[in-house]
Amino acid sequence: MASSNVLRWLDGRGWLVLSGGGGQTGAVRAQALGRAAADGGVAYVSLGNHDGWSERALADMDGLGAPPGYIVDALTEDDQTLTALLAEAGIVVIEDGPDVAILRSGLMGAAAAGIQTAFENGAVILAEGLSAMVFGAWVVNAAGEVSSGLGWFENALVLPGAASVAQSGPAQKVLREHPAAIAVGLGVGSALALGPDGEVEAWGGRQVTVALGSAYGSAKGGE
Repeated sequence: MASSNVLRWLDGRGWLVLSGGGGQTGAVRAQALGRAAADGGVAYVSLGNHDGWSERALADMDGLGAPPGYIVDALTEDDQTLTALLAEAGIVVIEDGPDVAILRSGLMGAAAAGIQTAFENGAVILAEGLSAMVFGAWVVNAAGEVSSGLGWFENALVLPGAASVAQSGPAQKVLREHPAAIAVGLGVGSALALGPDGEVEAWGGRQVTVALGSAYGSAKGGE
């Protein structure tokens, strides 16, 4: 695991960028392009193509000067094709969506394996909106039920669209039940970027807040 202070995330040569999404994604996407390696195209990972996300994201990234890209449907591609298409990407942009359970299911297994290979090889992984939550240790659905995430961001509950975690019911629940937990709020148009050499950066609107469980004592977090 790479680390900086209390934050720990998956080792790799790439960047893990967790975006609050919310329709104000241009600044974060532009910064992601600036950190991308010279080789490899852009894989747009669709998980239901909610509101035509794939086409809109591709057009927006093209307007920002992105290299050629292709859409990968994580819900319909066979495992071998899915892994291969994702592993060779230089940037992986992952769809937001209204249902975290669908995103979680679609990103497990072959999709996660391909994304991890790309990340280890230096790709920028840009997870937008609720897909950013899936990369943490836990996800929370609309009913407040907690289940496990991919765990790339160790001990973290990521809350996209939350400018502050202080008043978040799901965050307080996880922090009470898991003393070593870290709750991270990502404001709309803001992102937390985790780099290969321990870099921790706030991108876009820079509304990134951190709350720590009781295991961290009097330590305080925030950006």
